[in-house]
Amino acid sequence: MRSFYCFLTVVFLFSGCAIDDADLPDDESGLTDTTNETTDDSNEQSELCGNSQLDSDEVCDGGALDCSDVDSKYTGGIATCRTDCSGWIVTDCRIETGDTGNTGDTGDTGNTGNTGNTGDTGTSGFDKNAPGIWVDPDTYLIWENPMGNQGAGGLGPKQADAVIYCENLFLAGADDWRLPTIDELRTLVRGVSTVATGGKCPTTDTCTDQDTCNKDKDNTQGFGNSCLGCYGLDEEKYDPDDAYLTEDDCLKSERELANENCYRVPILRGPCNGTWSSTPNTGTAGSLAKAFWYLNFKGGLINSDSDTLSGANWVRCVRSGTAEDIPETDYTPPNDLGECIFDEECEQGEWCEENTCVIIPENTWTDTETGLTWQAGVVENRTWQDAVDHCDALDYEGFDDWRLPNLDELKSLVKGCALIDSCEVTSSCTGYTACNGGSDACDKGCGKGNYLPAELGQQNEMYWTSDEEEQTPKNAWLVDFYYGTVSYLLKTWDNKLGRCVRGEMN
Repeated sequence: MRSFYCFLTVVFLFSGCAIDDADLPDDESGLTDTTNETTDDSNEQSELCGNSQLDSDEVCDGGALDCSDVDSKYTGGIATCRTDCSGWIVTDCRIETGDTGNTGDTGDTGNTGNTGNTGDTGTSGFDKNAPGIWVDPDTYLIWENPMGNQGAGGLGPKQADAVIYCENLFLAGADDWRLPTIDELRTLVRGVSTVATGGKCPTTDTCTDQDTCNKDKDNTQGFGNSCLGCYGLDEEKYDPDDAYLTEDDCLKSERELANENCYRVPILRGPCNGTWSSTPNTGTAGSLAKAFWYLNFKGGLINSDSDTLSGANWVRCVRSGTAEDIPETDYTPPNDLGECIFDEECEQGEWCEENTCVIIPENTWTDTETGLTWQAGVVENRTWQDAVDHCDALDYEGFDDWRLPNLDELKSLVKGCALIDSCEVTSSCTGYTACNGGSDACDKGCGKGNYLPAELGQQNEMYWTSDEEEQTPKNAWLVDFYYGTVSYLLKTWDNKLGRCVRGEMN
């Protein structure tokens, strides 16, 4: 049973899998320009408006933002881009109580000044060859690609804000975008048979009560944990026999999942985690909480969430189409995450790890500078004691003399940050005060970077050493390969890495 990067804590109610925003892009510069926020829509729309790019003379290009991102004076609400891309509509923005200066901003409602869109649903202006969309050749559904709403602070928006975003989206010449139903989201699933269209999980647009259409942990209704997707294989929580997955399901590695290479149509770009639907949870508890179903593509999970609780998932808008809407040319959506998303985007002999093309690591790597042989590839988060025990018990690549490295050994692995050599905390000097652990060489390091050898992978994070802190043995020392620093933490922390080593230092 292989582990996943995020696990469920409450499975069938409303709190979903935690969203990891570490690799999400920052908002594009220029999106908060409010120069034209109070002017009427222009009757002459820019030819470039709706191409998902911020061109000259455009303040925005479709979509929506939190009002506070448009102007710091706003404390809430969603601002939407004008259909002519000339500015932001702020009629739904809120400011501090007592400030009534926003009530007169009524000239934006309806966007009736844009003669190109009035009187129809937007289909007459739709450009099937425009960037920023993907047309499913099987369903003819037209999807926003990549996702355009980054939400607040890198988290997806609440469901109500997701609805507003899609209703106000102007993309590829169309303004009839909407939030997809749970049935429509299921058409995007790949590699998890139970939650794909027609799969064992009964949650659909017409089966929306969680008690009869989603929750069956004891398998009394015959569909068991099928709505959990790959998370149903967690043997510590569930009976894998009740997952109803096929042998072709859940084959992606942790590395692939971390790179947003999820259980979804590969061409679609954007976070793998929960994506909102417009389908409500009609169960008693779901109705009280005004919960809606979402689909988490990182593990193939169908769950529900409420704005009144965590309430933040991602949004990918959709519109209905026909066979005539299939584009004449292929379109590759931009990658805002880094160098790569998929392995095939890298050169031969490399793969995509943490959105960077790196040398495919061997199972082990020997550092010629020190003579030490290191466990290569992806390693797991562990407590300090678990890391010690794991390495001591490891029988790998024909050797059983692996161990958790000491401070000197792990510091020697830091490449490109010579300052760490000046850190006086060593395997023979492990007291924070006595060994000047607060010095710049130990505490500040070399700044943000990646000081882990490429031959080991891209997990440039904090690693346990076998050395305890002398004054307080309940703490142990770590080396951080992101900053090139040395620090200590309680041994009970369970989200630090353990990489094993063998051999003797030169």
